[in-house]
Amino acid sequence: MKVVEGMPKTYYHYPRIVAVAGVIFDKKVNVIPLVWHTGLSFSPPLYGISISPKRYSYELILKSGEFSVNFLEFKYHKIVEKWGSVTGKEVDKLTQTQVSFKKGIKTDTPVLNIAYVVHECELIEHYSLGDHTLFVGLVKATHYREDYFDEKTMLKVEEIRPLLYLGKHVYITVNPETKSDLDKA
Repeated sequence: MKVVEGMPKTYYHYPRIVAVAGVIFDKKVNVIPLVWHTGLSFSPPLYGISISPKRYSYELILKSGEFSVNFLEFKYHKIVEKWGSVTGKEVDKLTQTQVSFKKGIKTDTPVLNIAYVVHECELIEHYSLGDHTLFVGLVKATHYREDYFDEKTMLKVEEIRPLLYLGKHVYITVNPETKSDLDKA
């Protein structure tokens, strides 16, 4: 196995599930696709997203103090790619791609109509970590499509294809035939 110092700018730790962060500030709605995100805690319910200070959403989240985290199916990968290739400073991404939203019930954040799960988050902390900032959100509400999940609250991958990012503008999804439920083994 080849060894290099540090972590080069590569996609060795991909694929990653895509999340779309949403924010509303001063009547401006913006979305940004992310793959650097994670659940941080169940109690209290915390979710983290990592965004470069160069991105327009970065300043909007700081100003608004809240954000949503939307999860989409693979069939929306072309829309997500478009959102990631333009800045919300110049383009209304949702109008351009004809995607609608409703405002959250606990926050003033966009809940995308094409999402199968959405976390509404109140920004409670942010940490500058190298070339990105980790935004920590307290999850105030979670919206989810009940028919997309089984009794264990696991995504029905036999029916629903989550959107994964492989890197360099390449998107993939899961193969349900590779699912192995060791609980039943």
